[in-house]
Amino acid sequence: MVNRVILIGNLTKDAESLPSSGKPMTRMRLATNSIWRDSEGNRQEETEYHAVICFGRLAEVCALYCTRGRRVYVEGKLRTRDFTGSDGLRRFSTEVVAESVKLLTARRPSEDLATEEPEESSRVELPVAS
Repeated sequence: MVNRVILIGNLTKDAESLPSSGKPMTRMRLATNSIWRDSEGNRQEETEYHAVICFGRLAEVCALYCTRGRRVYVEGKLRTRDFTGSDGLRRFSTEVVAESVKLLTARRPSEDLATEEPEESSRVELPVAS
């Protein structure tokens, strides 16, 4: 069986680090667009929003570099979980658990650079495609 997701889209807000008892965790929101022509030849567009989460070193790197408006490539798997909302109703959430994230747009000059470089042994590269 295969559970594989590949998305290319724009981040709708800065990546958000979340508290967790184990490894670091980061949440991101990604928007993808579909454009087509209907039967009458009119241009149609639809935006789909995706919840993406990362764990471990990838989560730490994404928290630093994944900012609103950047185009990213995300590869991972789908996960659906259920929980009880504050109103007592059972709810479901589907999210992409990222295994690979690649930055497709270069850093804007106005973005702050990280002041600390990670140790060489723990470095995770997020290549920027040209």
